[in-house]
Formats: sequence, structure tokens, C-alpha cells
Amino acid sequence: MKILRPSERYWAVLAFICLTGAISLVQSQIPGFGTCPDYSPILRFNRTRFLGTWYEIERYFTVTEVATKCVSVTYEQRADGKIYVRNAYTNRFNGVERIISGVMDKGGKTPKDGRYQIEYTSFPYNYNASVMVLDTDYDSFAVLYSCSSFGPVGHAVSAWLMARERLPAGPVLQRAYGVLDKYKISRTFFLRTNQEDCVTLAPPEPAIDPTEPSTQDARNEGVVVRNEDDLQQLRSDIFAGAPVPLEVPSVPVVESNP
Repeated sequence: MKILRPSERYWAVLAFICLTGAISLVQSQIPGFGTCPDYSPILRFNRTRFLGTWYEIERYFTVTEVATKCVSVTYEQRADGKIYVRNAYTNRFNGVERIISGVMDKGGKTPKDGRYQIEYTSFPYNYNASVMVLDTDYDSFAVLYSCSSFGPVGHAVSAWLMARERLPAGPVLQRAYGVLDKYKISRTFFLRTNQEDCVTLAPPEPAIDPTEPSTQDARNEGVVVRNEDDLQQLRSDIFAGAPVPLEVPSVPVVESNP
């Protein structure tokens, strides 16, 4: 085993720190030194009450949210029992809405642990995000936190302050800030999300949601969904409801002579 000289160790550590910073940038997290803080998620987490739409009020810097506004996330439990996650972002320049979808999976050590994972399938590659709910009252606010360790040297953090309303009242924000203070989470890196004038426009070619039931069923049956036209046709075939009327051949009318 080769023993590195002091100068070589210096450059090795520097390269590791640079790599950690690059990974943090890709995963849209704030880097830090040491291991992840030993935070515990909320106990007796009620997933059913957590369903519905949450609006992003403040967050740590996120690459995917550059030049966006009116950010929201919707948790929906469908007939298959799974919870689907729909992140909506509006471009602040042209008002076009972009959707990133995934599937929520229990990631905690206990059945009612407020920790979960989301597998995003609408990226160019599948990406898993681990999130913990530090605290929520389910009706007005939620504080979400995520941390990834890179050995004993460094870690990267993401944090979100969510609310049930786009423009929550001051007391709601104060309760959320109290949670951040309790866990000693610095508010220095938090950015306010613009939730005003949230009029969204559909993109010229709407993205196909891979978590939509019609798309999943089509894949299972070998149907190829290449574009939005194919998806619209698939939706029509599945959810039309009304049978296609049959063509009745016309019977020629024979006029009788008086």
C-alpha cells in the first residue's frame, strides 16, 4: 500500500472536497464539513393527512428551480395504494409550467417514521431523493430536510419550508421558523419562492407523465407512447366512457308511382 506524502495528501483532500462540491451542485444541495447532523423526523407521521398540495415558501438553493416561481408539490394516493408526487414549477419569464413526477416510498426505520424516499422517473435518469419531515401540523406548514454524507469529511444539505397556502400568514411562518431554530438550521441560505401572479401556461408540447396510470398500463400492454398525441389517444381509448357508434348502412328509399 502506497503511503502518500503530505503534499499528495493535501491535493487528495482538495480533490475530494471539489468532487463533493460538484456532487452537491448536481444534487442541488448546500455543502458542509463533517457528517450529517443527527436529526430525527417527526414521530407518528400521518401520511394520509400529509396528502394534497403544498406550496414552497422558502428553500435552500436548488439548480432545478433557477428562474422559477409558483413552486408546489402534490402528494396523491391512487388506486394501486402508492403515493405519487407531482412537482410543479413555473418559468418566471414565459409562465410555462414544468412537471417533475415521482413515486413516494417509505424510507423510515419504523412504520410511522416521518422519513420517505421519492423515485423520480421524469428525469433523463431515475433519481432517488431521501426526505424527512422534521415537523408539520398537516394543515398549515411543514419543514422538510435532506442530507447526504460523503464519508467523514463532508455532507450536503437541502431544506424546504412548505405551506398549504401560497401566501401564508405571519404566525404560520413563525411556527416554521421555530422548527428551524429548534434544529439549529441556519436561515442564511434560505431563498424566498415567488408565489405571486401564479398564472401558468401549458407548454407547447406537454411532457408525458410516466407515473400516470394510462401511461403505465400502456407500457405493460406493450403500447408505445412516443409523444403527446399518442398519450391523448390513449387517454381517449381508456377514459372515453361512451362506446363508438356503429355505422348503420343506409337503405335506399324506393319511391312508388302513384
